[in-house]
Amino acid sequence: MPGILALLLMTLWSDGAQASTGHVTVESELAVTIQIHDYADVRSESLSRASDIVTRLYGKIGVRTEWIGVLRYGKRRAHSPVDRESHNRIGQLTIIILTPQMAARGRVADGVLGYAAVPEQGMGRIAYVIYDRVRQAAAGAATNEDELLGCVMAHEIGHLLLPRGTQSMAGLMRGHLDRRDLRQLDVRKLTFSALEASQIRSMLERNPTTVLANATGAGSSAADTDVTATFDDSAPQAAHDR
Repeated sequence: MPGILALLLMTLWSDGAQASTGHVTVESELAVTIQIHDYADVRSESLSRASDIVTRLYGKIGVRTEWIGVLRYGKRRAHSPVDRESHNRIGQLTIIILTPQMAARGRVADGVLGYAAVPEQGMGRIAYVIYDRVRQAAAGAATNEDELLGCVMAHEIGHLLLPRGTQSMAGLMRGHLDRRDLRQLDVRKLTFSALEASQIRSMLERNPTTVLANATGAGSSAADTDVTATFDDSAPQAAHDR
């Protein structure tokens, strides 16, 4: 895929991650609004647990995650209650969970679990997760699938909020994991470095939740988002893979 920096698998979480992280002093709480568009029929329980992990990881640096519901497009859509507020609001950030077919059409490299569309300057808006690959990676390493999903989501959200090109040698924002690293996954030890935390907070201070657009009128709701078009539109931008 053009413009994508290919990195296999995900971040490294090991005892070495703690060495790169210092204490993060939080003077005030900031917030970020996030909406999930699920095309892969992820179980509600899995999405809830994964979202909780994201919330805890960002809470460590004084960032409150506000989840604006889940928009479903697969088989589970017919069985999901309609949340009109979710359909009529647009979050600052969107996580699109792709099917294997979508990943193939987008030519996402093998081994990549997720990626983010990052502009030259400012805050990114859309991150992608390939759920089938997350499941396979978790099963192959005998690690918890929901925890891995939450960590992938947190990592890609990090790319949306950090300067373009950010990668770390350890901690949540490291971009490569092998099977041994996956087996040692411990979400309790994951964190951002002090610099990353400062950069994320600075980005959110410049992009407060008050700039949210409330979609109104026919054809303008978040549910009308075309993932294929969005996927194609993001390709020329720099994207960070996991």
